[in-house]
Amino acid sequence: MSKIIYRNKGSKDNIVISIAGAHGIGKTTIFNLFKSRVQNNNKFKFFPERYVKNPPFPFGSPNKQIGFRSELHFLQQLIKRNQNITNFDNNYNGRIIILDRTPLCVLIYSKSLKLKEKDYILILDTFKSIQWKEDYIFYLYANPSTIIKRIIQRGSLEKIRKDWNEEDKEYLLTILSYYKQFLSTKEGVFMLDTDNKSPDQVINEMKKLITQVSGYSFEKEEKSISTQQMNIMKFLK
Repeated sequence: MSKIIYRNKGSKDNIVISIAGAHGIGKTTIFNLFKSRVQNNNKFKFFPERYVKNPPFPFGSPNKQIGFRSELHFLQQLIKRNQNITNFDNNYNGRIIILDRTPLCVLIYSKSLKLKEKDYILILDTFKSIQWKEDYIFYLYANPSTIIKRIIQRGSLEKIRKDWNEEDKEYLLTILSYYKQFLSTKEGVFMLDTDNKSPDQVINEMKKLITQVSGYSFEKEEKSISTQQMNIMKFLK
């Protein structure tokens, strides 16, 4: 597939979209699959949730001290990512930037872990001190039982996840409750029901929303690629 090139500078601002949702919903699967689908199109830029593959402290620990350290570590990762997004934003225009997770997740999970009040306030104050790059949130959701099934099916893809308390249904329900609470006061949130939908179907819904908020036409891109391929075939003949 030929690569679609865009100028570094243009008249439009970049748009930053976070793919959000509780663990097990399929954020990273959707993020990586969508990235692979548009990898030859530099209209899109993708930033992962964190840069350290194996965190120094297990996420989701019921131990409040470990929970605080893990969320503080995650917040540091998000701050580092935000700086990288800022640097990209200073150099490029007219791009659609896709993030795995919203920065809000660190507050949601910190609340769900029932951290000590002074520890949560420290995370909250640090969070508020950052000028986060985020315009829209695509929140993926499903029935809690569906999410638990997905977590179980995911199994031991990462052995480290066994220490993350992910299969605890009460913990999951608490997280879902806080997502609902935090997102209810946030503008630019779009809800995407993933129940009984394949990753491809979810990505197609995302594409429609991206077109809605940015004006970018995937249909135009696909026609352009098809025309280029036809021209190449004619040339080879």
